[in-house]
Parts: sequence; structure tokens; C-alpha cells
Amino acid sequence: MQNEVTGGVVLSAVDAGTFEYLPNKGVFLGGLLDRAHGNPFGLYIGRIEPGSGIAKEVHPENSETIYVLSGEAVGVLGDHEIPLGAGQVLHIEKNVAHGIRNAGKKTLELLIIASPPY
Repeated sequence: MQNEVTGGVVLSAVDAGTFEYLPNKGVFLGGLLDRAHGNPFGLYIGRIEPGSGIAKEVHPENSETIYVLSGEAVGVLGDHEIPLGAGQVLHIEKNVAHGIRNAGKKTLELLIIASPPY
């Protein structure tokens, strides 16, 4: 539920309007803050089902920071695979090939910050 307050806004994950991030089946993303809010960064939530992940991709205009809320992941940064768990952060500079996959048996939940927003 979105609630406008003087100087800001209070948002809930329900406001994110998640969608499946195709062609990555089992990956769901939703935007909390993005270009429409006039911010210099975007704030997104992500959910990745077991056995699924985001294939390697490159963002030429955006750096990306991924915070693992819950679950087990393997982050891919260039040619490196990095195990990640709840409370860990992976930061990706723009123009760096990267991806992430669920390495566990439960849904992987992420908070993603992109600068500038997608």
C-alpha cells in the first residue's frame, strides 16, 4: 500500500507489481522506486525460484547492487562465481557481465538497487 507523506512516500512490496523476468523463467521482479519517482536510483524486489536464475547480462548504463534478503545464491561476476547468503551484498559496476542463480531449495529473495534506475 503506497502512502504519500510530506517529503516522501511509504511503500510496500505489494506496490511493486512483480512480473516474470523473461527469458529467465522462475525469476520475478518488481519496482518499488524507479524513474517515475524522479530518483537517481531504482529500488526493486526480486524472487528467484529454486533451480532458476538470471542469465549473464550487461547493463551499459547502470551499476547494480544486490542484497540477499533470504535464501542461498551464486552470484556470477565476470568469470567468477561467488556464493551468497542472507545479509550479503554483491555490487556490480556498469558494463560488467553478471548474473545470479538460486543455489538453494527455497525461494531466493533479493533487494536490488540500480543507479541510475532502469
